[in-house]
Amino acid sequence: MPSRRAYLAALAAMAGCTNRSPDATPTATPSETARGSPTPTSTPTNGSVPVRWRHETPHEALDIVSLAPGADGPAVYVGSDGGSEGADGHAIHAIGLADGTEQWRVSLPTPAVTSPVYAEGEAGPRVYVATRVSSETAELYALDPSRGTRVWGFDAPARRRVYPMGATGDTVFVGTRDDDVARSGEAIHALAAEDGRERWRVESGDALATGHAVRRNTLLARTPARLRALDVETGAERWRIDSPTVMYGPAVRDERVFVGYDGTVRAVGLADGRERWRRDVDFSISGVLTPHAAASTTVFVADRAGRLLALSPLDGSTRWTLSVDTDAFRPHVVRTSERLFVGGQGVYALDPVSGERAWSFTPGAVDVTVHASTTVFAAVGRDRMHALDPASGTERWRFAPGPLLAGPATAGDLAFVGVEGTVYALDGSRTASGDS
Repeated sequence: MPSRRAYLAALAAMAGCTNRSPDATPTATPSETARGSPTPTSTPTNGSVPVRWRHETPHEALDIVSLAPGADGPAVYVGSDGGSEGADGHAIHAIGLADGTEQWRVSLPTPAVTSPVYAEGEAGPRVYVATRVSSETAELYALDPSRGTRVWGFDAPARRRVYPMGATGDTVFVGTRDDDVARSGEAIHALAAEDGRERWRVESGDALATGHAVRRNTLLARTPARLRALDVETGAERWRIDSPTVMYGPAVRDERVFVGYDGTVRAVGLADGRERWRRDVDFSISGVLTPHAAASTTVFVADRAGRLLALSPLDGSTRWTLSVDTDAFRPHVVRTSERLFVGGQGVYALDPVSGERAWSFTPGAVDVTVHASTTVFAAVGRDRMHALDPASGTERWRFAPGPLLAGPATAGDLAFVGVEGTVYALDGSRTASGDS
């Protein structure tokens, strides 16, 4: 299976080549239908936005645009929207980052509702995605990206939705959820990658859409007000954390797991659940986060009223505090080698050691998510995208095509978004050629 290090190296290579014309050899397409070839262009689609390539799909609308490992390196995964099928029904597509060439396509009976999860083991590579059958039920499909085919499917119990919670080389873990948000009445299923047979099942509460992780031989499963650590081979519970209110996290860093609830932040050992430290805070917690970066050694705790605390993962002491003028603060944090970027009411660029603010970008919207590498991309809901210079915060361009944006996914200087049935690779290293 491609390691996380190899995956990040491939993305770093993308970051280094974004100012050059793509010269990759197009990948052979083993898909069931191989249409929708890319149309490289330098013509802006939104007045002045530089486009590296665009890829037309047969769908009228797209709902999923995400970045994940693939059989031939990182790929942009694209899923059709449930609102209208288009000419060819529903499908998952894998598109090459460099030039937009379709690597494979797998048709689906219903639209995908979760971003694909990739894993590779003895049975070969697998991509797992949940689809929506109706407003109340869903299915999970295992796809073979090397052949572009469906391998097996898992039908959720009646009136249940399903969420892939993570995968190893030989197993995918799937949680179920009904209309209630409860600590019991549902199950976590461990399904064999080869044929979908059930390896084990454990009782659980309603599976949440996010907050799960597989680390070493442990599945961290988040359900309402509960975090459980399960053995990936047997499903045996190693430890659990129950909270009296909504739980935030888990954030995982090295061998520690961080959660927050009801004015308390806790650090526990990944292997044994033993508490390493506990810290009380005088505010309403709205997030516990650790950015995915090799240089990151900080745990961030968000205050709903607009504060962000940078804590030491060793003892929970405060290193610095960011305060912004907002309420309902639910930030997410991205770390590069030089700066920390916080998305929330706007985008805030900070020194990761001191917390000193270098610049801020506030487009007047409440919900801004930030994606950063060699370009900073700010996504304002599903309405528009901004490309910002990481050193100064200067806006290079904005992309506001009108219809709801799908995505974004980012790598280096490229942002991948879906508009109606088209995927665009937007070049953040270039400035706009005119007013958008």
